[in-house]
Amino acid sequence: MVKLATLRKGAPAVAAQLAAARSARNRATRAVHIEAAEERASARRYKRARAREDRERAMTKGVRVTVAEHERPRTKGRAPHKLFYRLGGKAIRGRLLTGGAASGTRSVHFAMTARGFASKTGRRWRTGEGERAAQYITREEALEGGEAGWWSTIAQDRNELVAFHRASEALERHDRANANVYVTEIVALPASANARQRRHMIRRYCRYFDERGLPYTVAMHKPDPQGDVRNYHVHIVYSLRPATRLGPYDWRFAVSKVSDVNTPEGIATRRKLVVDAINATLRANGSGQRYTHLSNRARGMAPPAPKIGQKQNWVIRRLADAEAGYARLVRLKTMIDRFGDGIQTIARAHVAQDVAKDRLTDKADTIGKVLGLQNRRLAFCHAHLTNWLNYRAIRQRLRRHEDALAKAKAAIEADLAAASALIDATDQRARDVDTAIRKTAADRLRAVRQRVGIVEITAMRLEQLRGGVKDRLERCRAIVRAHHTCVPTLPPSVHAADRRVEVPPNIPLEPKVSLVEAAREREVEALARIHAQTFVKLAALDARPSRDANGRWTIDTIGLSVAERRAVEHPALAAETQRRLAIMAADPPAPITPEVVVPPQPADRTPAITVDPAAPTARRQPPILSKGPSDVGPGSPSRPRGPER
Repeated sequence: MVKLATLRKGAPAVAAQLAAARSARNRATRAVHIEAAEERASARRYKRARAREDRERAMTKGVRVTVAEHERPRTKGRAPHKLFYRLGGKAIRGRLLTGGAASGTRSVHFAMTARGFASKTGRRWRTGEGERAAQYITREEALEGGEAGWWSTIAQDRNELVAFHRASEALERHDRANANVYVTEIVALPASANARQRRHMIRRYCRYFDERGLPYTVAMHKPDPQGDVRNYHVHIVYSLRPATRLGPYDWRFAVSKVSDVNTPEGIATRRKLVVDAINATLRANGSGQRYTHLSNRARGMAPPAPKIGQKQNWVIRRLADAEAGYARLVRLKTMIDRFGDGIQTIARAHVAQDVAKDRLTDKADTIGKVLGLQNRRLAFCHAHLTNWLNYRAIRQRLRRHEDALAKAKAAIEADLAAASALIDATDQRARDVDTAIRKTAADRLRAVRQRVGIVEITAMRLEQLRGGVKDRLERCRAIVRAHHTCVPTLPPSVHAADRRVEVPPNIPLEPKVSLVEAAREREVEALARIHAQTFVKLAALDARPSRDANGRWTIDTIGLSVAERRAVEHPALAAETQRRLAIMAADPPAPITPEVVVPPQPADRTPAITVDPAAPTARRQPPILSKGPSDVGPGSPSRPRGPER
């Protein structure tokens, strides 16, 4: 007990006690953080090991598929261009390896599309789509270097490649209804490198698929004649199900797929592998150009220009065609004007010829007068007949020219009307595209604001939970101090003397069992209950144990949850696990009852705490954010062992 006056003057003992409490609290918090980090790292290691074991187990079991001679395809020489032109144009046009920061690094374009029976993006799935994709990327007119521009791990020619995709699609029909059939990737390559260096880059990158046993086909494309001359890129089509080519038209497919490829982490890993392969090849060839897998936002650069879109590109191309047609019409009109000027020149020449003929006729008349009246009449008739014939011929020519001019004028007016209608339709489509873009931007902005609101509410909730945890920790500390403080009953005279003399505060005794050990014991008890239920489940699944090289019993844990596997593999329950496995291995196997076996506790680990029956019982506080037995730790606000004091 300390008086107020002493507290005001300064009490070192009280300050030391408060400092010790703060230190204990900090140590407990650090222990919780360390244990949580170790558990996360252990879970990641365990997950990677399980994935590796599943992949190795899947490779040991497989389905062998062969194609008979009469079932082998006979592909045509023409590739289905219309089915896949949109993918290539959307992925490559306008996204070349040209943008870079001031440091010299440039971004790389990497596009991936997974196609399966339930695909709806762009278009629905169609039977035979995988083989058409393989035919499209391996068409000879698009390959860089001819036949040397494509290779595959599951086919020697295009017919065998088509047969493999048919077999793969038929096999996936026996899997899930929304099974993934194939994945296609497009990677833009640097135009500054030569063909050999670009092939070396892709072979470096394809080691990723070779390590996982995935079948793939690579096709390196050169720029299109109508496109950008820097548009060197590669198409890679592969399957997520491992497969091995045993011979011509003979493959072995794994029974399960590789699950770490079509994930955000897998996509980011492959993007980094592409950049590493490109930079390694450039470095080996003495080039100072470098690329990065980071986005412009991650590098602090301005965002790229917004995408125009497929429809807007179509509108621009149609508008360019209309402008070219209008230019042709203008040139045609100019030619027609020049033709009209020529016709007018010819008409003036005919008029001059008529004038000359009239003069000659007058001279003939004069001569005819001299020769005689008969000659004059004959000359007069001849002149009139000649004029009439010439006039008729000129009228016929002029009529033909007028008809031709009328037809040309009608054709020009029709072309002008069609061009005007096309320009109006193009403007309307451009307005529709702009409206759709604005609506999409508004919807995305609204979604982002909703997410920001959810994050703020979550932060407020976490602050409330943190405050509740802090209060409960304080109450637990008060309960522990009350448990470990034993005050004997003294006579009234001693109390009277105590009020007259200042006595320093009592220092609480350290318990023989720490909170960490108590939490670990509770964790073992919870795992023991899960351990018993797990062996009942294994007995219901008719699982049979076997002995390993060291003579210990083992059993396949496929089908169990993470908590059940942890209970079976826990070191504290190893003896009980061997006992139950031995019972299951008996022939016939003995029945297993779900009894809970708790490991024995040493006799010297009982807490030295005096219980006062007259003391009020503290209210039990449930644990906060507890998801299972493994979450109990030295910092968890759970109640102490035994009855509450």
